[in-house]
Order: sequence, then C-alpha cells, then structure tokens
Amino acid sequence: MSASGETSGALRSLTVAALVLLLLAAGAALLLPLLTYPFGRDQGAFASVADVIAAGGVPYRDAWEMKPPGIFYLFWASFAVFGRSMLSPRLLDLLCTLATAAALWSLGRRLLSNWAGAVGAFLFIIRYVAGHSYWNTTQCESFASVPLTLAAITLIAAERRRSFWLAVACGALVGVAVALKFTVGMFLLLPCIALLTSHGEARGPRASRAGAYLLGCVLPLAALAGLLWRTGALSHMLEILFVWNAKYATLKPPMTSFAREIVHFLVGGGHAMLFPIGLLALIGAADLTLRREAGRVRWLLPAWALAMVAAAWIQGKYYTYHWLPVLPPLGLLAGQGLRGLWRALRRAAAPRAAVASYCVVLLALSAVLGSAYWDLLKYPVRYAFGRIPPDTFARGFERRGLGAFSLRADREVAEFISDHTPAGAPTFVWGFEPLIYFLADRPPASRFIYTVPLVTEWSPPEWREELVRELEEKSPPCIVVASNDFMPWMTGRNDDSSAQLAAYSELRQLLDSRYRPVRDVGNFRIWQLR
Repeated sequence: MSASGETSGALRSLTVAALVLLLLAAGAALLLPLLTYPFGRDQGAFASVADVIAAGGVPYRDAWEMKPPGIFYLFWASFAVFGRSMLSPRLLDLLCTLATAAALWSLGRRLLSNWAGAVGAFLFIIRYVAGHSYWNTTQCESFASVPLTLAAITLIAAERRRSFWLAVACGALVGVAVALKFTVGMFLLLPCIALLTSHGEARGPRASRAGAYLLGCVLPLAALAGLLWRTGALSHMLEILFVWNAKYATLKPPMTSFAREIVHFLVGGGHAMLFPIGLLALIGAADLTLRREAGRVRWLLPAWALAMVAAAWIQGKYYTYHWLPVLPPLGLLAGQGLRGLWRALRRAAAPRAAVASYCVVLLALSAVLGSAYWDLLKYPVRYAFGRIPPDTFARGFERRGLGAFSLRADREVAEFISDHTPAGAPTFVWGFEPLIYFLADRPPASRFIYTVPLVTEWSPPEWREELVRELEEKSPPCIVVASNDFMPWMTGRNDDSSAQLAAYSELRQLLDSRYRPVRDVGNFRIWQLR
C-alpha cells in the first residue's frame, strides 16, 4: 500500500473513532438524568432478590419472583461493583444503553451507512430516555437490548462467512438475552430467515448452522439451570415461571388491545413529541423493503422489529417496558428513514434546494425531540443541579389510582423499621412493596417478598401455609400492611391488600395475637411484635 493510501486509511480510522467518541459522549450526557431516578416496584423487587443472593440465598427458593433469573444477578453484580444503592443499577443501565448504541452504530455501518448508523443509535438513546420514566427503565428488557444487538451483528458475520462457531456465538448472545426476558427468544426467527434465504449453499451446512444457533442459545441457559439445580432452586423456578405464570399471563389490563397499543407505541408511547421517530422508522422500513440495493440482508431490521413486536404481543399486557426490545431496530430504521428522505429530496429538487430542505427537516426534528426530552427530564436535570430540593423531587415519584405507589411513604416506613429493629432482623410486608426491604436494609422474613402469589386463586394453598409457618418461626419485629393498592391485572381480584388480609384467617390471627398497630404512614399500617 502506498504512503498516501496508508495516510488516507489512518484518517478514516481516526474519523470513525472520533465519531464513536462523540456519539458516546453525547449519549452519556443525554442519559445522565437516569442516575437521579429512584426505584419503582419492579426495581425494588429485583434489588430485594439481589440482597437475598448477596446473603447466600438463591432466587425462587429463597425469594419468590416471576421474572427470569438474569435480572437478579445483574442487580447483584451492580451492587457488588458500584455499591449497594439505587444509583448502581441505574448506572449499569446507562452503561448498557451506551453499549447498545455503539453496537447499533456498528450494525448500521454494515447494513446501511455510517450516517444512518450514527443517527439511528442517537435516536435509540433519545427514544429510550425521553420516552420512559423511572418506572420503565432499568428493566429486564433494557438490559436484553445489548446481547440482542450484538447477536444481530454476529448473525450477519455468521451468514456471510457461513461459520458454525459464529452461529454458536450468535445463539449464545440470544441465550443471554433470554435469561433476562424469555419472550425475546423470538429473535431466533432471524437466523431461520437467514438460513432459508441463503443462496448457493447445500442443505447440510445450513442444517449444521441451524443446530449451532440452537446450541449456542441453550448453552448459557443450561449453565444457569445447572446453577439453580445445584442449589435446589430449579424446581421452584419451573413452578413459578412455567406453571404459575401461565395463569398470570391470562390476566389483561383494562382497555387494551394490540392494535391500539402498537399505534400508541409508534406515536411516542404517551409522549406525543416523539412521534417523528416512529414515522421515520416506518419510512425506513419501507425504503429497505423496496430498495434492492440495500443488500441481501435488507430484511434484517424490519424482521427484527416485527419479532420484538411479536414478543410484546405474546405477553398480552402491553406494559410500557414490554416494548423496549423494539427500540434498537426502531432507531436504526428511523436513521434509514432520514437517509431515504435525503435521497427523495435530491431526486425531487435542485441540489441547493435539497440541502436547504433537508437542513430544515433536521432542525425541525431536533427542535421537536429536544422539546420531548426537556418535557420529561427537566425535573431530574434541575434536581441534579440543585435547583429542586430532595423532598420536592421525591413527590414526583408517586402513582395514584389503581396500583398506587409512593416513594416518600416507602422511605418513611423503611426509616421506621431501621430505627426500631436491630440490624439483620427480618421484616415482612403484606402488599406489593418489596422496595421497603431494600430501603430498610432488612431481609424478608419469607421468600414471598410480595403478596401477589399468595392471593391469586390459582396459587397452591401450600404457599399460604408456608408463609404462616415462616412468620411463626422467625417472628419478625415489624409487619407492614398495605391498603388502597388495587391491582386486578396482577391478582385477578378487585380488593386491596388490607381486604385480602381480612380473608386470610391464619395470617390475620397471627397478626392480632402477636402484634399491635403502632403507626400509619400513607397507605401503610406498621405492626410491631408485642
């Protein structure tokens, strides 16, 4: 290679490196408000199970939860690395989101262009941080985006090189994602499409790679199952995730339908100013589908998005965070949509007019998305700069109506427990408020860290007997009873935890005979051991 060629290559490498660093720096700045977010109910449950793991326990056997095991070990790892606080999993989420964005840029370079990849990664970050509050971030689906995006990159390499071992690696990445969220296993449809559309290849090699994708997916899941089996937790996991959850999945939130929810997602998921990203993604999907020069794998991004939409549809509940796995392909499709608009303008107008029109489009897009970002994140940003007092900021983390939640009440209850019980003493919360365990830094007195599995009609009666037996043996110094927490889409019942306790004669008798009410805090009543 000539000296000029080497210099040109070095300049290109430096330019690419500078673009990546710029993307990561801008993304990190946009994601920083995530670090101010406290936990909601789900994150409180994950953190409580992580504490059980840190104390030598294992999920399912020692802490009942309905999510796959990966998320609990991620929370545990974040506490081990960054310290035990609500900041640590949020910081891990920020780093994983940046990693996903970098991987999306790399994927976009291969499938689309440098420009579309960088813009798509940036739009992914905007759609995640500006479209999801504290409740819907740092979820199983958030972390699953990293291995899925890396799996998409590895899938392309495996099919281009027709490599067995790259196919195993791709499957293993999907397996890691499945350990966080079972439904994202729909991603395995993409290798199936790739194998079916592989031209000029005999059936034998294709069948071999099909087995490699499956083998790779099974390996991390088998390792995790082996760990749980060795600790006696595998049977509990199977009972919870595949027997109990099968009935739970039939409960539907009110006033939902798949068609309504997918439109709601595309127009911003409750944040209307984010609608341009969904619109651009539709344009990008059409552009990739119709343009032959997009390459042999032009189907990958639309198929990936559809597979993740199917994963949300399978669950049937359409919670906001169930749509998070759609965001990575959505971002790249939106980047392709901007690229397609530029090509259309170049065909339709003179060069200067096309450039001017495109600049107007970019400025309008920046203004709309910037407004959306500030609308949701102005309070976290102001709080981070000391412009909002902590008590005022905490009032923003409350949910009223069905499934009411109050961070301030959880903190006040946790402070009472910390002040009135010795360190390491167990406590018990009757309600769906596992965050109290984490805030109080007290272990749960039972593996049932919330009441949902104890009040549903399809739960085994042995679980209720197990709870009473554990409480009688451990005699926790404090028991907290929640009220006004109606969650029919979780329990299939239209009464709250207080009413459910009244119908639970064994537990009610234990509470009345051994405990006395000492304090009411919001929707909680604290009982102390006599």
